Amino acid sequence: MPIVSVILTSYNHEKYLRESIESVLSQTFTDFELIIVDDCSTDRSWEIIESYSDDRIIKVRNPKNVLYVLNEAITNVVTGKYIAIHHSDDVWEPNKLAEQVGFLATHDSYGAVFSWASIVDEDGKLFL
Repeated sequence: MPIVSVILTSYNHEKYLRESIESVLSQTFTDFELIIVDDCSTDRSWEIIESYSDDRIIKVRNPKNVLYVLNEAITNVVTGKYIAIHHSDDVWEPNKLAEQVGFLATHDSYGAVFSWASIVDEDGKLFL
């Protein structure tokens, strides 16, 4: 059983999806499963998801757009001790999971952690 279950929700973000997935797969902390839940995208998102063969990836595609993909994944798929939420237009810093798992592992009284976020435009430029 992995320490972290990363749930990556996807809907029509083919432009950003590959970078989003790669940012999870390139984490310095590697004891995770990556559950990619596509909410019946109409673009090439599912094709991109299907192109990955990493054993840590679990691919789920909804047959119709249902909008509550996160709840379904949490209820029916996750196996990790911790859950990390990721979206198809987000990119993580390489040490995100290592820092968050390290903190949670040494602070039993905490149930959740969050991190700073940089907001970027659709071209990846910092939005001020």
